[in-house]
Amino acid sequence: GHGVMNPEHQENKWLHMRQVLNQRKIGIMVVGEAHLDSQRRDNIERVHGASLKIFFSKRQDTSNAAGIAFVLNKSITNTEGIQTYEIIAGHALLIELGWHNNEKLSILGIYAPNINMQENAAFWEKIKSFFERNPRIQKPDLMMGDCNVVEEQIDHLPMRSDTAIAVDSLDNLKTALQMEDGWRNTYPSTLKYTFMRTSQDRTKHHARLDRIYNKASIRENLFEWKIETPGINTDHDMVSVRFTSETAPRVGKGRWVMPHHIIYDKTVRDFINNEGMNLEDQLTMLEGQEWNPKANTQTEWANFQYEFVKLARTRAKILIPKL
Repeated sequence: GHGVMNPEHQENKWLHMRQVLNQRKIGIMVVGEAHLDSQRRDNIERVHGASLKIFFSKRQDTSNAAGIAFVLNKSITNTEGIQTYEIIAGHALLIELGWHNNEKLSILGIYAPNINMQENAAFWEKIKSFFERNPRIQKPDLMMGDCNVVEEQIDHLPMRSDTAIAVDSLDNLKTALQMEDGWRNTYPSTLKYTFMRTSQDRTKHHARLDRIYNKASIRENLFEWKIETPGINTDHDMVSVRFTSETAPRVGKGRWVMPHHIIYDKTVRDFINNEGMNLEDQLTMLEGQEWNPKANTQTEWANFQYEFVKLARTRAKILIPKL
């Protein structure tokens, strides 16, 4: 649901959404039951537009039921030149966006019907038919969202099988798109669920309804599969994965940078003054001596830097919590 739309209200979901994307460094999030229309989307982007870009699809009869949305984190994701295809209004939306170099990334967001298994089965057939009718549209690299059906007994608690007509229809779509359940392939025997409901007899039923499917060809580029509580007011857990490109540059851990205010700390200033003067004396003494691989201008300067960084790190751990 769209929740409280007042941006200053503590129950506003989109403020929490923005926080989750930034804190967990999520580039693209698919949201089911989005309940968005153009006015609501514009109101959200007016407040959070510097950080978020939203693409959505709503049912033609109402925006207060179903709905699927893509939320893009502008700080780490390209949001220009994006192409969208509404496959099933309010239930299936495909986006294509530029990725590394000239690569294109295609993602299919889904919110499958949960009225009955016959309608669920027809949903997967409609998606399969769309790609058969539109062969020039890039098939998705990833398909993610609330499937409202599970394929294996292990994904139910208590264990049970879902209706074959829906499971077979989903399997036919996966075969056509050459997709697989990446989380289950990574954790073949793990019991983990994304949704829980309580029946009238107070029995708790769990299911892994929310899944991310991936092309088999990109299996080696997917890491850190997770199912976790999202920190947003919702009855579903969040499934996530890190997707890397073979053409992406390698990014290391970076270098430590001293906070500017540390230079004004008395302990640090005394070290710079006293040890700096000692260093000057040492460098002056070394000028007229024969070069020694263990004691020369470079090694003395490196030792001074090492001791200074060590002290600055220690003082930062003390001073920053006080601030």
